Amino acid sequence: MPVTRQSLLEHFQLLNNDAVLALSQSGDLTDLAKEVAEEELRRRGGDLTKPAAALPVQNDHRLSSGDESTSVSGNLVLIARYSTALDAQLLQSRLEVEGVPAFVVDDNIVQTNALLTMAVGGVRVFVPESCSARACEIARGIERGDYALDENNERSE
Repeated sequence: MPVTRQSLLEHFQLLNNDAVLALSQSGDLTDLAKEVAEEELRRRGGDLTKPAAALPVQNDHRLSSGDESTSVSGNLVLIARYSTALDAQLLQSRLEVEGVPAFVVDDNIVQTNALLTMAVGGVRVFVPESCSARACEIARGIERGDYALDENNERSE
């Protein structure tokens, strides 16, 4: 079943104005999805000219430096995009173990309706800009198999 104008409209109607605006300005949507998002914002009386707010953080993630008063701040940058939530969540887990705060976006949408994967730009993993170099290094390590387990379920060094 292909993604249709109606299915996109139904999806965008579930989101708040800021979320629809952020998606429409992200550059990650197909032309049709962007058109439908902008139509939905106009219908609601939203302002398409204002910049989208930063991605909402649903949990109070903290840096794992041991200093609980240091919260994550700054711009979030995209470091990876996956077609499944599992792959994105595995990267998020590895990043957080390595001390890099990570945020997975659109995993619930893709798990609920896989046909919307391309419309929302896949499941995306964001990290604070200050951590992006380390996060990309870790992501490349995962792709190379640096964190793979051997036949004894132990990490090979």
